[in-house]
Amino acid sequence: MKFENGTIDDIRSSSQRGLAAFWARLAKNGLPSFDQFSPGPGVHDPKQLAVWKVEVNDSHLVFRALYRGSLLDEAFNEGWTGKTLAEVTPPSLQPLIISASDHCVSTGCAIYTILGTSAGAGSPIELERLLLPFGENGRVQVIVASLQLIGRSTAVGRRKAVLDFKAQSDSLLAMRISAASFQESPRLAETELAGE
Repeated sequence: MKFENGTIDDIRSSSQRGLAAFWARLAKNGLPSFDQFSPGPGVHDPKQLAVWKVEVNDSHLVFRALYRGSLLDEAFNEGWTGKTLAEVTPPSLQPLIISASDHCVSTGCAIYTILGTSAGAGSPIELERLLLPFGENGRVQVIVASLQLIGRSTAVGRRKAVLDFKAQSDSLLAMRISAASFQESPRLAETELAGE
């Protein structure tokens, strides 16, 4: 997957923009510690979040699930806690999903991707995925992932959407967004004024 440089303006969801702005404020002086992750209740819905611990195993990165929000529970039948990203990601999606997590660790930047597929009758479905790195001493130790499914809203729809993505998916957008780029963005000022 090829990642372009992006800004907060590339993030379509207002709640994901708010979460990214929260991270950027913490990251002003370098990679923030996960202990600082405490967005207010109006910033983002924890039901749409997953948290991954970053481990190194034989010089390969391994992402181990620490938390999965309830909306993700509706989309996936099996539990994730303690499992790795490679174990829970369908093989057809691993190059898209895992490469974004790898890139988040290697750059220390927020990563924003959009994956697309279609449901029956060609209805488009998109998965907007925002990854935010946290750690210490310049080493990413935790990734907070915000996942928003566009085109399906019911629990049954989420499960069906997972099957649609397994069958066929495309990378529509892949951006890395540095914390410094947030300070230059007019949209960040709008987001902060709106209290998001």
